[in-house]
Amino acid sequence: MYPKTGAERSAALADAEKQVASCKAHSGAVLPHVGTLDAARDMDVLRAALGDEKLSYLGWSYGTYLGTVYGELFPQRVRALVLDGAVDPSLDWSEQAVQQGKAFRKSVDDYARKCATVVHDACPATTPDGIHKVITDLHRRTAKHPLRIKGTAERLDQNMLLTALTKSMYSPESQWQDLSEALRAARGGDGTKLAEIASPGISGQSDSPGSGPEQGSSGEQATDNSSVAITAVNCLDQPHPRDPQPYWDLLERADQEAGVFGTSAVLAELTCKDWPAGQQQPHRVNAEGLPPVLVVGTTGDPATPYQWSQGLAAQLPGGMLLTFKGSGHTAYGRGNACVTNAVDAYLIDLKPVPSGTTC
Repeated sequence: MYPKTGAERSAALADAEKQVASCKAHSGAVLPHVGTLDAARDMDVLRAALGDEKLSYLGWSYGTYLGTVYGELFPQRVRALVLDGAVDPSLDWSEQAVQQGKAFRKSVDDYARKCATVVHDACPATTPDGIHKVITDLHRRTAKHPLRIKGTAERLDQNMLLTALTKSMYSPESQWQDLSEALRAARGGDGTKLAEIASPGISGQSDSPGSGPEQGSSGEQATDNSSVAITAVNCLDQPHPRDPQPYWDLLERADQEAGVFGTSAVLAELTCKDWPAGQQQPHRVNAEGLPPVLVVGTTGDPATPYQWSQGLAAQLPGGMLLTFKGSGHTAYGRGNACVTNAVDAYLIDLKPVPSGTTC
């Protein structure tokens, strides 16, 4: 489901405006200064403070965009850049949203297809079609009748279900077991485990270490604000239309190409409609003098689709593309020796990786 009627669209706009107003109320003075241009300049200050003549850098996901911007600003100050799970700076907000939605839908398809191989008997059904049916039925069910969550008056609605699914696509080797068990429980009417995946600690019954808010030095619980922080950065980095109509126009295409994963990605961008405008525009990389850069792309990456890594590597002078054939978000540090050895050899000894290398 996505907003189609005037009333539904007014509600979506009101929700987005509420988020912007809250952020401005708490952090209004700094909002124009949290973009990647500022962060890249700060990073160069840190490089200088450490006494390094040139920067050696490894960035994952959004960190690839930060590394790219640094390379554009200070190409002569780069020793080595590894960009794993790349963002393609040439894409505008609408293409990023639709392509990411398609990648998440593909990852859920991969989950249905590979579940038995990864988690064996824990799968919520015995066949890929059966798993798809469980998920589809839950989408329909939670849209009309949200599921109970033990220990709280809150309910698992369609948005929370979608959040649990997308979060679980990042690291199949460590997350698909919990997702499978949660889907089995939800099929029986209990949304507690899915809610814990979507929002750790929501039921007050989580027993997994580190799943709840962190303790600050004063003993008070510190809330993780990473999701709203990246929203602030992305809204400043990417120019967005001020008129809501382009968002409504994009929803139908997103629905056709990526279903609920596409429409939810577009609606998330609605928050940026009233955000302070930054200086960046979608563009192909301009970094003359930058040394060869290693870009790592995962073929089944849900958050930064593989074609983004291909695109970035092609735009960088001397860009080297290392492909990891697998599922999940990013590749380095997930236990694949081929990826680890290639990245380490480049980052430590500047050993080039032949573009087109596949692990």
